[in-house]
Amino acid sequence: MAGYPDNPARQFAAAWRAAAAALGQWRKDVSAATAEAFDKLDPALRDALEAARTALAGNWGLCRCPCATAHPQDKDVCDGHAVLTRRVAEADMPLCAPCAVAQGVAEMSR
Repeated sequence: MAGYPDNPARQFAAAWRAAAAALGQWRKDVSAATAEAFDKLDPALRDALEAARTALAGNWGLCRCPCATAHPQDKDVCDGHAVLTRRVAEADMPLCAPCAVAQGVAEMSR
């Protein structure tokens, strides 16, 4: 601020720009560090955090099994309460225990 000894408004503007630049850099640094730390978390902890986020978002664990096509011989076993997820066609599908077992049995018979 040595270039603006007589003008308080210019001193304030220069200080504001310097503070804004420092805050912007701090935000970038914190975002990068947070992303890096999250990537290093144990997968089980990430799964637990994702489950908590899902529960808070309103997905209370409904089974999403396409029973009629995934296990047609046992299509009436679904209890509707997902207890696990299974990767099906590049997506995680919440499944209840009966559907998970029925899918496994259907796949074993192929």
